[in-house]
Amino acid sequence: MKDEERRDFHGPERWTVDGIEDGPRGPVARIERGDGRTFDLPLSALPDGVREGDLLAVQDGPDGVTVRLLPLETRARREAAQRDLDRLNAATPREGEGEITL
Repeated sequence: MKDEERRDFHGPERWTVDGIEDGPRGPVARIERGDGRTFDLPLSALPDGVREGDLLAVQDGPDGVTVRLLPLETRARREAAQRDLDRLNAATPREGEGEITL
């Protein structure tokens, strides 16, 4: 099965907007693919209102590439990350943990 067919069979790829920065030719978004590779795209190539941390559905089709924001998945991921952070911050350190002696 070709990569294109495999991608269509499994649905759209999920990309994460890792950061947004001003580049020499205007704003760019640093994108992280599901396989961990990153690359930059002009912000104008992405949906309006895109922010750092947003999840995108990216699908190659007969009319070109379609990119959609995934607000429900983005919110769920942010809430899960906040719960993890809250749990870590609430944990009581064991004696000697977190201390550095020089």
